[in-house]
Amino acid sequence: MRVYEALLAGCTLAACILATPTVARTQSLSQPDDWEVRAERFVAMPPGFHITTSPFVLFYHPDARAEGAFEVVTEGFLFRGDSPNAYGLFVGGRNLGADDAAWTSFEIGHDGTWVVRSREFRGDALGFVVEDLAGPEPGPVAVPDDETTAKNVLAVVARPDSVEFRLNGETVATLPRAELTVDGVVGFRVGADLNLHLVSLTINSGDETTEWAPAPAESSEEGGA
Repeated sequence: MRVYEALLAGCTLAACILATPTVARTQSLSQPDDWEVRAERFVAMPPGFHITTSPFVLFYHPDARAEGAFEVVTEGFLFRGDSPNAYGLFVGGRNLGADDAAWTSFEIGHDGTWVVRSREFRGDALGFVVEDLAGPEPGPVAVPDDETTAKNVLAVVARPDSVEFRLNGETVATLPRAELTVDGVVGFRVGADLNLHLVSLTINSGDETTEWAPAPAESSEEGGA
């Protein structure tokens, strides 16, 4: 089985894709091929440098895109912990390697709440603005206890006039598509100090389904990561 671990200096996050906790502890792991991590920005701004750090990271494959009418689904396991931070899907990723990066995210946390957020660049004077579009509110979030992990399935369904956000089979929010941007790169948004097992990342568009999470070698298909 091919397994990966993304390790970020200065952050205790461990996000494993298609790996059990036992395997993750006993095998040497590496970042997935062609996947990218956005954690902070370090740029030249004379005089000196400008550094922006954040308590979260984005994990994404630049070719994993969804546009028009689509559904993006991920299944993941949240391990016990007391981090106040959240994790989930992001859609509509634009300019992710630049300072004007933008996206829309659907996230859940250990406190049993969900939230839909947008990050938009508003120009040099304002920089980027993060806005809660729906939530945070309590919802059907599976929260781990001291003995078990908790499986959660998150989905974003984009239709011509609306965008639906589903959690464990229940629709928790429906927003007008005109009020947010969802066309673009999709991936994971993960807060600091979380321990996760992210099993899948699936894009359904029309009759086409693409799996972007790394799969065991014997079942890998062309077209996905």
